[in-house]
Amino acid sequence: MDKRQKQKLRDAFDSILRADYITLDKLEELDNLESYYIDYFGILQGILQKQDNYISGRRGTGKTTNLLRAYYECLKTIAPKLKDKTSVLGDTKILPIFIDLSTCNDLFDSDNDLNLVEVHFIRQIIEALKRQLALMFDESFLLIFKKENPALSDLDYIEKVLVEGVKLFNQRSVLVKERSKESAQASVSAKASFTDASIEANLFDTAEVEEEKSFSQLRGLNVQDFLNKINDIKRKAKIDSIFVFIDEFSDLNKSSQLKFSSLLKSFLGSRMGMFFKVGVITDRFDFGDKIILGRDIFPIPLDFNEYVERFGGAVAAMNKMQEFVQILIEKRIEIFCPELSVYEVFKGNLSEAYYRITRETIGVSRTIGMILQNAFIQAQSTQNDSRIGLTEINYGISSARKTYQKQFIGSVKRKLVFGFYMDMWNAILKKALAEKSKFPDRAASHLMIDPLRKEYLNVLCENFLIHFLSENISSKHGGNYNLYSIDFDICAELSIKYADKKDDYTPIRFVYDSVLSEFDPYFLQTKSKSYRCPKCEKIYAEDEVVKFKVKRCFDDDEKLIEIVHQDMPTTEGNYAEVEIKILGLISQLTKEEETTAREIADSVGCTVQKVAIWGTRVLAKNGHICIGQKNGRNFYYNNE
Repeated sequence: MDKRQKQKLRDAFDSILRADYITLDKLEELDNLESYYIDYFGILQGILQKQDNYISGRRGTGKTTNLLRAYYECLKTIAPKLKDKTSVLGDTKILPIFIDLSTCNDLFDSDNDLNLVEVHFIRQIIEALKRQLALMFDESFLLIFKKENPALSDLDYIEKVLVEGVKLFNQRSVLVKERSKESAQASVSAKASFTDASIEANLFDTAEVEEEKSFSQLRGLNVQDFLNKINDIKRKAKIDSIFVFIDEFSDLNKSSQLKFSSLLKSFLGSRMGMFFKVGVITDRFDFGDKIILGRDIFPIPLDFNEYVERFGGAVAAMNKMQEFVQILIEKRIEIFCPELSVYEVFKGNLSEAYYRITRETIGVSRTIGMILQNAFIQAQSTQNDSRIGLTEINYGISSARKTYQKQFIGSVKRKLVFGFYMDMWNAILKKALAEKSKFPDRAASHLMIDPLRKEYLNVLCENFLIHFLSENISSKHGGNYNLYSIDFDICAELSIKYADKKDDYTPIRFVYDSVLSEFDPYFLQTKSKSYRCPKCEKIYAEDEVVKFKVKRCFDDDEKLIEIVHQDMPTTEGNYAEVEIKILGLISQLTKEEETTAREIADSVGCTVQKVAIWGTRVLAKNGHICIGQKNGRNFYYNNE
């Protein structure tokens, strides 16, 4: 390979690592995404349904990639610049709007109430729509479109009022006294269109309502009025539907998620053909009580365990996933490096390479990119043959796993994650090593737990120390359990044989409830008492056994032990999941290991801007990390 080919191959692997480098304003990048996108599991068709959806998966499973791909498919139906492109949507016209919540800094200011969130979100949609129209049309075509759609001028006015309104709100103690109730009412009632109304007159009624902090006084400028204007545009432009793609919902902390969900509820089910597609991290999203999953908004899951039932079991689904990994890698090489064959990139047993990558990643495409990126760098240090072999693949796998492990250890060290998760992880490893010692020639990589304890392992799963494979796996000795596997590279490091057959993990000794039961007091925080059987580890709520003076297990007649509940240890900060990973990773970097915002963003799976802004304005400012400079670039490392 020459230098040009090596750079193209590096670009191919980088494209697997992350999709948020794609610029919405550049149609050629979206077109390139279409050329190498693999819809092996039918996700695209699910997103393009006319319903509100949330796309869930662990960080790195391809949520942004799928949202961008669906966005471009919608764009092809309406943009004259793309009239020669064929869309799977046929003659249906769908106007797409894409919003990345991680870049909406003013949307969730700490002093914002719900009505201000509403104001900022409407502004975000209007701004995105303006960019969208500029992207879709040539300037001359855009003038015609605006002339035929006067509601666009109304949206410009709404945005202007909202922008000025935020400014006036901050100075309301003076401005309120200068306005009278009569003039404000006259202005609103006389308003025939948005163009001849006064901004100041619409912002405040009277000084008597000075105590109101929201913009609820903006009569005619609330969510419903905005929706009406959007509907006018939709009707006059003969658009069938509007899809709003919202990415990085889980980058918000819990309070911001609940605040935004209350606003989202007012949009869902608007009956005007406007549908929302929201990207969320598995077990790291909360739509609150007002939005009901499966009724108001429907799931499109990306995690591996969701494919198990479809393909007839965990082993069959793993084989399908290996096929996907092979197609994914070979397709990228074909698109980015058409002059190279796969055998000019890889050497040795290619099937074994795909096997190892699949077991390590379990459907997390970003991890595939990290493995190949590190394997490629390692291969370039080989003088005789710079192709990627099993040795380089193993190095890539180990590098990716250690990066995730640093994030977890750093998060515990900084008290961003409860310390008992480290104890739980060590207890699981101790049990697996004991099983390996008893039967060295048998697999000991998998474990099963009672579904009631699923929550216990969420943090370990999101840090890729273990992987959730399947629900309702039957043990040979009875009972149905959730199936997990310990990380493939950790198994290799500890010489634990990895299971590839169902018979390898269904014996009763792989039920780990006896290990996890030690941590019951941290999770069972109900007011009523709960009890545990010392033999089978089954948990009973008090109302199940309250009528019995001597409380015994229904299955084996053992006397039950009352669980003494413990309060969760305290953690520091109200951090979102992505913020925990950023600080956790930097906390493990010494001065000699200092790295850039780009490398941190690649490892964590977020934007460079998120690392740079949060690292500079929050972490370094509060003394949590250090930032050094070399050649005008910032480098991040631990402050200890």
